Amino acid sequence: MSRDDIIFDINYSFFLESMFGTLMGRIDKFISLVLIVLGGSVFSPFGNLFIFGASVATISAAQFIYQPGRSAGISDEQAKKYLQLITIEPTLTDDELQKRFYELQSLDSKPWGVLKNPAYKRACIKLGLVDPIDVLTKPESLWSWIAGDLPPKKV
Repeated sequence: MSRDDIIFDINYSFFLESMFGTLMGRIDKFISLVLIVLGGSVFSPFGNLFIFGASVATISAAQFIYQPGRSAGISDEQAKKYLQLITIEPTLTDDELQKRFYELQSLDSKPWGVLKNPAYKRACIKLGLVDPIDVLTKPESLWSWIAGDLPPKKV
C-alpha cells in the first residue's frame, strides 16, 4: 500500500467517523426530545394515556438497546484520533504511518453503509482527487445531510 493510499484511507476514515458521530449524536438528541414531549403529553387532557406510555416505553427501550449517544461518543473520539494522525502525517515515515493507521483502524466503530459514499466523496474533495462517484443516491444525500456533511454534486 503506497503512502498516498494510506493518506486517502486515513482521510476517508476521519470523514466516515466524523459523519457517523454527528449523525448518532443528532439521533440521540432527537430521541430525547421526543421522550420529553411524550412524557409531558401524559398530563394533557387529550389522547390515550396507554398510547403515550407505550410510545415512551418503546422509544426508551430502543435508546437503551442501540445507545446512539454512546456510538456518537466513540465515533467522535475516533475521528479526533484520525485528525491527529492527519496533522502529524508529514513527520512520520511510511512504516510509522501505516502502523499507526492500522492500530487506529482496529478500533473503528461500525458506521452505517449509507455514509460510506459521502465520506469517500468528501475525502476525494479534500485531497483534490478525481471523484469516481457521480451522484449520491437520495438516501445517501439525506443521511449525509443529517450527518452534517453533504458533499456537493459534480459539476
